[in-house]
This record gives sequence, structure tokens and C-alpha cells, in this order.
Amino acid sequence: MGNDGTHRAGLDERIGALKERIYATVTGLAILAGLYTAEHVTAGESIFALAVGIFAIAAAGFVAEVIAHQIGHRAFPRGRELAVMGRTAAVALGTASLPLLALLLALSGVLTLNAALLIGMGIDAFVLVGIVLLASARSGLSLGQRLVASTLLLALVAAVAIALLLAHGH
Repeated sequence: MGNDGTHRAGLDERIGALKERIYATVTGLAILAGLYTAEHVTAGESIFALAVGIFAIAAAGFVAEVIAHQIGHRAFPRGRELAVMGRTAAVALGTASLPLLALLLALSGVLTLNAALLIGMGIDAFVLVGIVLLASARSGLSLGQRLVASTLLLALVAAVAIALLLAHGH
């Protein structure tokens, strides 16, 4: 019985981290697309926008977890619970690392800003496609159903990214 509880807690932690990674990756993709379509943006401004945007979504996720815990458990999270919430937020921050590296290469003159933004968008898109395909493969659906489910999920991800892009006025 103890192992089931430990397994469940570990599974819940991994699911939470995956959700945060998805939120942050979609947000990062929208930010990068907005920067790509903006005029007269610099590499430094792009780095700042992406870093702040990803930090904001990670912080919002952490705050939401703390509030939900307080409501559900009638207590502030402590110890392991708080550590799990912190690790989950850190996973979201990590999603920006490769796109930020591309932008740092643009800042140093190794890449053009447009190339760095395209690389960052490609990385985020690749991560999202990988997550969707993994989810589809683990779903227990037939091949045809997995194709339909993957297509629908990718369309939803694209719709969310477009909505975020439109919300930022780009």
C-alpha cells in the first residue's frame, strides 16, 4: 500500500512537471513568434521578453499550486509538498534554456536575430510535437485513433499559441 502511495505521488509530480513544461513551451513559442513578427526588436529585448514571460508562467503555476493546496488541504504546503511545487516551477523555467541559448548567440553576433528566433520556435515546436506523440503513444488507442488524437492535440496547441500571439497584439 505504501508503494502505491509513493508511486502515485511520483506520478502526480511527473504529470505536474509535464503540464508546466507544456504551458511554458506554448507561452515561449507565442513570445518568440510575436518577437519574430515585431519590427525593430533587438536580441537583448528578445532575451528579456522570453525570460520574463517564462518566469511569469512558472511563477503563476507555482502560485496556483500553493493556492490550490491551501484550498484543498486547508494548510500552507510544507516540506516535500513545497519542494515538489518548486521543482515543477523550475522545470517550466528550463523550457526556455535552448531558445535563450539561440538568442544569446544572436546577441553575440554568431546568429542573426531572425535565425535565432526561428531556431527557438523550431525547438519549442519540436518539444510540443514530441510531447503530443508521447501522449498519443501512451494512450492505448489504435494507430488511426492516435493519428486523429495527435492531429487534434497539435491543432489545439497551435490555436493556443495563436491566441497568445494575438493577445500580445502581434
